[in-house]
Amino acid sequence: MKKILVLGGHCDDSVIAIGGIIRKLVNDGCKVSVVCFGNGDEAFTTLAERDTCVAKSKAEAIKAHRVLGVDDFECFDLPDFAVQENRQTYRQCIQAIRRTQPDLILGHYWLDYFQHRAMARLTCDSWWQAGWDCSADLGKPWAAPAMYHFEVLQSMPEPTHIVDITDTFAAKLDAWRQFVNAHDHLDQMAVQLEARARFHGSKIGVTFGEALTRSYFIPSKVTSPTTEL
Repeated sequence: MKKILVLGGHCDDSVIAIGGIIRKLVNDGCKVSVVCFGNGDEAFTTLAERDTCVAKSKAEAIKAHRVLGVDDFECFDLPDFAVQENRQTYRQCIQAIRRTQPDLILGHYWLDYFQHRAMARLTCDSWWQAGWDCSADLGKPWAAPAMYHFEVLQSMPEPTHIVDITDTFAAKLDAWRQFVNAHDHLDQMAVQLEARARFHGSKIGVTFGEALTRSYFIPSKVTSPTTEL
């Protein structure tokens, strides 16, 4: 069973970015773990919702990921705007990698606002650091073989891979619908999800697609350039 770890800044990032890919991986028998940091404390459009938005966001995230077949969902319960690069978040990323021991890590791209940019750096650095024989309290070292970036709001300029999600796009939309608390401030998201999926799909001749960019932050080992390059 191939193991996949998704590191997201907020409860809904994984669904927005790669919901179709997640469902496709699960359908293929993979074990997908989703770990996020921000708890949705800024997801209120009226003051009356301020005290309940965190509980609602986390509950909706669990429901959404169950739609995608994910039963290992964890939120580190940071305030949304506290998703930044620091000692705590760095160690939490390393611990998540060592706990799940993934064959593949999926994380944010360098675009979007500062929390997503921070997650892109955290994910790359943690991918590298998790393989070191250090920080023993975070678990046994684990060097994941590969990492890919995903897009959330801003499109990646030159994705290296586009995944056909025609057969799982409906599940992605169903998962997004579980975030009822977000529909007031992200009311056009469903339209955007379809438009982007159709755009990416058109590049590879299918109805719906999701984009990924392979990370080479950790260089690939080559022993035979004739056959491996």
